[in-house]
Amino acid sequence: MPRTRAVTSASPRRSSRATGEGPSLLQAAQRMVGQIESLVDEMAALRADNDALRRELQDAVKMMERASSALGSGTVRRGRAVADGDGGRRAGRTTAGRRGKTKGRATPPEVTADVVRAVLAKKGEATAAEVAAEITKAGVPVSGRAVRFIAERAGAQTSVGPDGQRRYRL
Repeated sequence: MPRTRAVTSASPRRSSRATGEGPSLLQAAQRMVGQIESLVDEMAALRADNDALRRELQDAVKMMERASSALGSGTVRRGRAVADGDGGRRAGRTTAGRRGKTKGRATPPEVTADVVRAVLAKKGEATAAEVAAEITKAGVPVSGRAVRFIAERAGAQTSVGPDGQRRYRL
C-alpha cells in the first residue's frame, strides 16, 4: 500500500507540469531562445543601418573634399568652381606660394604638448588664449588656436566656463 500512495502523490505534480499550470523549464528556455533570436535580428538590422550610415558619411566626406578642392583650386564662374585639373597646383605653386609665402608649420616647433601641459600645471585652469599669452611671454610667439589644438591632443580636460569660453586643465 505505501507504494500506491507514492505513485499517487507523484502523479499530480506530473499532471500540473503537463497541463501547463506552472511555467516549465522548457517554456522558459523557448521564451529565452525567442528573445535571443529577436536580439540577433535587431543586431543584424542595426549593422545594416550602420553600414548605410557609414557609406553616407564616406560620400559626404568625399563631397566635402571635392568642394574644398574646388573652392581652393579653381575659379568661380556662375556659382560653379572650375578646377584646373591638377589638384589646385598651377606651375608647382600652392595658393600660399602665389602670395609669396611658403606653406609650413604654423606653430613653432618649440611649442609642444609638454610645454602646454607645463603652463596648465602652473596656472591650474586657463583658456587657450591665456596659455598662449604665457608661452609668448616666455619668448615663443604662438596663437590660442594652436594651443587649443595641442591641448586637446595632449589630454587636457576641456570645460566651458561661466563666460562661455573653453577652459583647459590637466
